[in-house]
Amino acid sequence: MPVLRSTLFALGAILVISITSGCQKSQTTDPQTNQAPVADEKNSPAVAEAKPIDPKMVIKPGESMTAERYQAVKARLKEIGLALHNSHEKNRFFLPTPADHPEYYDENGRLKVSWRVHILPFLDQKELYEQFKLDEAWDSPHNAPLAKKMPDTFRSPDTQAESDKTRFRVFEGQWKDKSPTTIFPAGNPVSMRNITDGTSNTVMVVEVGPDKAVEWTKPGGLNLDQPKEEFGTAARGIPVLMGDGSTRCFKRDIDNATWTALIGPDDRTMLNWRDIEIKHSTLSPKQSQILNHLKQIAVALFNYHDTFQRFPPAEKDLVDGKPNLSWRVHLLPFLDQKKLYDQFKLDEAWDSPHNIALLDQMPDLYQFNPQGKTGVTQVMTFSGQNTPFPGGLGPRLRDITDGTSNTISFVIAAPDKAIPWTKPEDLTIDSANPVKALGNLSAPAFVAVMMDGSIRSAPVNLPAKTLSNLIQPDDGNIINVDLPSYKPR
Repeated sequence: MPVLRSTLFALGAILVISITSGCQKSQTTDPQTNQAPVADEKNSPAVAEAKPIDPKMVIKPGESMTAERYQAVKARLKEIGLALHNSHEKNRFFLPTPADHPEYYDENGRLKVSWRVHILPFLDQKELYEQFKLDEAWDSPHNAPLAKKMPDTFRSPDTQAESDKTRFRVFEGQWKDKSPTTIFPAGNPVSMRNITDGTSNTVMVVEVGPDKAVEWTKPGGLNLDQPKEEFGTAARGIPVLMGDGSTRCFKRDIDNATWTALIGPDDRTMLNWRDIEIKHSTLSPKQSQILNHLKQIAVALFNYHDTFQRFPPAEKDLVDGKPNLSWRVHLLPFLDQKKLYDQFKLDEAWDSPHNIALLDQMPDLYQFNPQGKTGVTQVMTFSGQNTPFPGGLGPRLRDITDGTSNTISFVIAAPDKAIPWTKPEDLTIDSANPVKALGNLSAPAFVAVMMDGSIRSAPVNLPAKTLSNLIQPDDGNIINVDLPSYKPR
């Protein structure tokens, strides 16, 4: 299955919740008590009281973390994954290469500042990024003070706001026989084509224990020789970001050989990681299934983009400039449904005698109405002028100039708007009343999956102009509206 590219979404629901030795060290916390050191009243100036941290967000070494904490970490990892994939979109590698930017690398083939600094432009942190001198060491007189400006994305939920240390780290590997031992080998960065084990089978970023936190601008990574020992005083489960942008929580106590296989992108070893995964959820099985279906569609869209450098449809999906089949059909190979996809005659209309016979084989993840008719779906995009899908070829990520987190990718429309899932038809909007396009919605909000893969709940009573701006990908109007994360009823 083609690999996911980025922008991540999201991947699935890529939520924008955030998770050195410099010239000066910021005050840190005791990993056991999570409290700032107490100042000596006689010899030290008064220290500002640290903001209390929700006990649910604090880990205890070797014990299970709460579902709430894992969801918070997951959101940070999703954001990091999206940024890394966006960097890959720009550079064709996850990070700038020494061939293009030799000045970014030191004599040992290591970046002079951390990979985290290099993905700042893809975290809406371009202003901070431009303050760094990338051709100087991370602790140079110029760069060292910037460590105090660590974005919340790199902050664990139980890390104090004044800290400049991060627990989101990568394993630093090397190149052996033209194969990387990790996604972040010293020397040359990795491209998607180097991850031959599959991005969904390869660990990209992990969260370690408080004792393994490092200044976020400092280059380097964890030692691959004994990966299990590198997690420090972590919880029983290790949250990880996989190469496809998905997140997992693996049992910490799996052996080093298994961890090495999970981390290696090109070792020809693919494990059944479901046997070593820890599940965290506050949702019912039904709610989890709904979210999982939405995430799978979002991830499939990014995988499609990785392959064709645009969202569907690509040139191959058009006949005389028009689609015969819906984008939902062309996502099938990226949803583990290639066998079904191969049954379609792509050069015939969706309702040809051959293709119409496949209508009843709609995958379950396109069905969000248990009482809905067989073969019809409410999973739809907005189409037409001033939408991401104006007709003809699908958009590219670089066409979404308002920002992927500010632009709606697809929605779940009302039942009265359901259409045959293979039909190349979506929602046409009226800018004066865009919500009308979604049909007779019975709930106060509708599901909106953004172009970054995050799954949001959009109020039905959003002002028409606000919703129009959220649909338009390049109108220059970036709306500051806080759409909450979607939680199925």
